[in-house]
Amino acid sequence: MFTVRSLAIFLVVLLASGAIGLDPGRAVAMESQTEETKAAARQAAASSNPLSGQEEAIQSGRKLYFTWCIQCHGKDADGVSRFGKYAADLRAFWRGYREFVTIVKNGRTDKQMPPWKEVLNDDQIAQVGAFLETLAQDGANWK
Repeated sequence: MFTVRSLAIFLVVLLASGAIGLDPGRAVAMESQTEETKAAARQAAASSNPLSGQEEAIQSGRKLYFTWCIQCHGKDADGVSRFGKYAADLRAFWRGYREFVTIVKNGRTDKQMPPWKEVLNDDQIAQVGAFLETLAQDGANWK
């Protein structure tokens, strides 16, 4: 019957001998690979909005939002306007930046959102997106 101490010694011997495949060189390589994987995941999680994080674009987007979007999505972009809880909560947007652009351009007439492609150009839509990213809640998807 194994005791805790004998089990610990047994595991140390197995690890030292490489019998279970965790030699120190491999552990370092796995750690390095993990860091590379994390870096790649952070890169992939970044927004595909070309204006993301650019202060000038964010300020322009804020102005555009308060000109065109506030009426339905509300002053806090939470979907609560003078009409009540009327529109989508843009702080929790989960569809990704490309879908955001498509929705803004083409509207969602089934949800009473008009198309904006005749009003806002691609840069302006990206600016609004850059502003909304600054309001994003945990779990929102702007990549």
